[in-house]
Amino acid sequence: MLAGIDLGGTQVRVALARSDGNLVASVKTKTPSLGSPQAMVDWAAAEIDRHRGREKVRSITIAAPGPIDLKHGVLVNPPNLPWKNVPLVAMLSRATGAKVQLANDADMAGLGEFHRGAGRGTRNMVYITWSTGVGGGLIIDGKLHRGAHGSAGEVGHIIIDPNGPLDTCGQRGCLEAFIGGANIARETGHSAAELFAAAAGGSKPARVAVERAARYMGLALISLTNVIDPEMFVIGGGISRSWALVEPTIVETLHSSPFIKPARRPRVRRARLGDRAGQVGAVEWARINQ
Repeated sequence: MLAGIDLGGTQVRVALARSDGNLVASVKTKTPSLGSPQAMVDWAAAEIDRHRGREKVRSITIAAPGPIDLKHGVLVNPPNLPWKNVPLVAMLSRATGAKVQLANDADMAGLGEFHRGAGRGTRNMVYITWSTGVGGGLIIDGKLHRGAHGSAGEVGHIIIDPNGPLDTCGQRGCLEAFIGGANIARETGHSAAELFAAAAGGSKPARVAVERAARYMGLALISLTNVIDPEMFVIGGGISRSWALVEPTIVETLHSSPFIKPARRPRVRRARLGDRAGQVGAVEWARINQ
């Protein structure tokens, strides 16, 4: 059997699957209730043991927020968890006896959408998660592309305007600094959820702000198209719930490029797996690496 763990600041999910990747069980709990990395590992190991029946779990992937040390299997210092330099791979290996991999959560969500979601049938796909921040995962020639240092797909740190606002990463004018939910809240005084709800309700100022954010996303897609030449962009995360508000402007902006001819224009699709994408992708990565 296989297992995938999707570790977030709010929730942690564990999924078990057969060797072909088909899920047979899924459980979740609130991350803060576990208190510590060891408690999380103990809970996950107990759930895996409880749901595996008589089968042996051979491969497990943990999808976690960056930064992570892929080589040593260490969760370094995620912004939404009060944990630092946690050797998750070694800890879970000891607890389960299985082969364990650590992977970036956006990469795993992208892998999930590629294999079992909106990206099925493509070979070259870019997944973008758009919520509090902006992240991404790259599928090139049917395989997850993580780059020389495991940091490929940092879509949120594409520079849109070098004279733009300072991002938390230290660069100016990053895409995330313009359209990340946290930055939208700082700029407008309203949470992203409130802003998008107001736009849906007909507020003209809110709609202008939403269209501006969608236009910035479209500009990023132009750059990504020219570098990667994907068949499809799949956009997930909390803001994708307001798809009807952002999709027309994103597509219009992408199509406005005179350099990207219709024959090579990527399709733009909303993610299908929702908050299950990370665990589905983690199972797929466990299958690939078993």
